[in-house]
Amino acid sequence: MLYDDPVRAAAWLTTVLEMRPVLQASLPDGWVGHIELERAGAIVLLGRRGGQFAGTDSVTQVFVGDVVAACARVAEAGGAVLEEPHERPWGVRQAVLADPEGQRWVPCEHLRDTEPADWYGTVLGPMPG
Repeated sequence: MLYDDPVRAAAWLTTVLEMRPVLQASLPDGWVGHIELERAGAIVLLGRRGGQFAGTDSVTQVFVGDVVAACARVAEAGGAVLEEPHERPWGVRQAVLADPEGQRWVPCEHLRDTEPADWYGTVLGPMPG
């Protein structure tokens, strides 16, 4: 879910819906890029509105076996690849897609486990599972 202020949104969700913060990605200057919350074993990622996600209020991240193959199927299925697959410091290969109605999807392929501190992440509590 995308917000202008993910920190404020996380505070609201933890208070009202009893979600539990588990990870926060912050730059050294304190700017928070995203926060992950847990509820009943499910993770909700709160990110910043705008940039590559302008024009939408939510982005759905899905783990797939092969991101490159998923991207190869997009055009035939009526969507668009907005950001080609590339490896990210948090151990995944991911892309950004738009479905035929313009909703954003981020297919991710797990490549390796990483330490959150290596990409400015802070573990706030135990992850589910």
